[in-house]
Amino acid sequence: MKKKIGIISNRRPMALFYGQIFQELFADDAEILTGAAEDGSIRRMPPADLYISSITAYDVLKDARIKEYVNETLQPIRMDVTFSRAAVDLLKTYPDGTKALLINQNKHMVMECIAQLYHLGISNIEFYPCYPGLDQLLPVRHLAFTVGEPDLVPDGIAHVVDIGSRFPSANVICEAALKLGNAFFLEGERFKRYRNRLAAVDFSLQTISSKNLTAENRLEIILNSLDEGIICVNEHNCVTLINREARRMLNVSRSDALGHPASEVFPELSFETERAHAESPKLIEIQGLELGVTLTPLTLEGENLGSFLTLQRFQDAERLQSRLRLQKTRKGHRAKAGLDDIIGTSPDICRAKNIAGKMAANDAAILIQGESGTGKGLFAQAIHNASDRAGEAFVTVSCAALSDALLEAELFGTEGNGQTSDSAGRIGLIECAHRGTLFLDGIEYMSLGRQASLLRVLKEKEITRIGSDEPIPVDIRLICSSGEDLLKLVRNGQFRRDLYYRLNVMPLDLPPLRKRRQDIPLLLNHFRAMKGADFELTAQAKLALLQHRWEGNVRELENCVEYLKYMGRPSIDIEDLPQSIQDAQSETAQRETLEQQSGMSMQEFWVMKELGERYLHHAGIGRRAIADLCVSHGHAVSEHEVRAALDKLSEKGYAVVRQGRGGSRLTDRGYLHYRQILYGEKDTAMK
Repeated sequence: MKKKIGIISNRRPMALFYGQIFQELFADDAEILTGAAEDGSIRRMPPADLYISSITAYDVLKDARIKEYVNETLQPIRMDVTFSRAAVDLLKTYPDGTKALLINQNKHMVMECIAQLYHLGISNIEFYPCYPGLDQLLPVRHLAFTVGEPDLVPDGIAHVVDIGSRFPSANVICEAALKLGNAFFLEGERFKRYRNRLAAVDFSLQTISSKNLTAENRLEIILNSLDEGIICVNEHNCVTLINREARRMLNVSRSDALGHPASEVFPELSFETERAHAESPKLIEIQGLELGVTLTPLTLEGENLGSFLTLQRFQDAERLQSRLRLQKTRKGHRAKAGLDDIIGTSPDICRAKNIAGKMAANDAAILIQGESGTGKGLFAQAIHNASDRAGEAFVTVSCAALSDALLEAELFGTEGNGQTSDSAGRIGLIECAHRGTLFLDGIEYMSLGRQASLLRVLKEKEITRIGSDEPIPVDIRLICSSGEDLLKLVRNGQFRRDLYYRLNVMPLDLPPLRKRRQDIPLLLNHFRAMKGADFELTAQAKLALLQHRWEGNVRELENCVEYLKYMGRPSIDIEDLPQSIQDAQSETAQRETLEQQSGMSMQEFWVMKELGERYLHHAGIGRRAIADLCVSHGHAVSEHEVRAALDKLSEKGYAVVRQGRGGSRLTDRGYLHYRQILYGEKDTAMK
């Protein structure tokens, strides 16, 4: 009857990989069983005569529950692993001085692999550790080696070489064969072929010795390249290793530390190794430096081997968290639209697209102005995606939607105290846009105080979070939009002049839809296709849509298509259009009649009507009040249009325009003309 070998690992894929190797070697003599801790399949394994475990002390430290799978009753053989001969031969083909990343699942496995490769004689390559969660700039991007984990390779690496997973060492195979009582297996061809697949250690040791460089030397070189401080002590609490960063943090020399009791060299630090598990990080202060300290005991089969301490500057840890949160936040800040997504062939829109394409080629600030619904946000996205920053974040901030205090917090972020999750700081949107584009939509709504803060960012190219005094450098491309005439706001003292000229380096004015009516059919078809709307327009309905003023511009047209879609009618006539468009048709006819009969526009008539209501009371009225009254009576007339209408009425002798308290009034001639238009009375003053 065949004996059973149980292969146990923390991860299921590794258990299957090692199980396949043992199956090839011992298929005639033993049945191979596999189980993993991560999915609990170890519990379901039948009893075996021999267990071989690849679960490491590091796995146990990460998850104490794993310890139940490597208890004393199993007495497993520890799975030592090594690289294949093919992997080592491949690495030896690279020239001396080659620099490359070595990539594996975590820091401990990477360090072990690097030390093992140096031990195997790979002295021609200088390896740099790389693993998921590593937060530092990669010193090498042209070459990377991965140990059977190609999916862990970060983006942007020019050349990636997979040297394959490590194999069970010959010692493990020997021990398994001897414990199964099959010493003859070691003299067979199968074992010899397998042994020849593994890297030759003896030659490697000879090579290392000839170059007078031990694996311990290599390990110390690796540890000295870390930004964290590392201190190791043995079971007697004497220092056995201290890397360069730890010596720098604690202001101690190598000779004063190695071999000395840790309690004497570092009285501020605790190296209590009689612990079952790793200690949670603590924050301590040494020589004015705040350090995060983590103690990890080292044990093997319950025996205390000492411990090691990691030291990290608290400020560095904060920066690490900030960068990680920044990566997470950036995922939601992407520009979707490009210049080709802007619909239209009219001269005005083609000119705007052409200008936008040229603007994308540099980093100067852009000010996009246009009425609501003209596509300012769409153009901002398109400019970003046509620029060199297209791969970075595109962050939109609606200045109109946020209060002044909230806008400041959103833009600059807040500094937390780090004690609880509720008191954690927040990354500001300016910081999120680092190396990308910040789009401030509705810049005219920003208060003068926030304008001053933004001006400071543009001048100094750095921000300071609320509650902090540490500046953070930022590199952003700024695009702003406004539905108002910013220069007019500057003249009225409502917008900072110095900020205006910093924002208006490259102005882009977008035309309203009524000035590009030839694009209306194209936009209609585009929105119908986008929304899956299946309807046709009658000739009268098409004409009504073409003649409509579209005060809400493209956004109003899109809403109209949405409305018609939900009407559910295959044919749309003029009476099926939204009531606002039908009413506008009546106003259009009224305006045409008025202009034909009196030579006066509707805006002039509405202004004349408000003045006429006050003529008999001898009361004047200001421009803003006229505009407000027109709006309250259902007539959309801006203050700018009131001014233009008053100028026209004044030229015709119908009104007297005064500044200040007197306000504007109709003349007697103007009042008679108003009565004639309104009631059909004869204008005797015309004679």
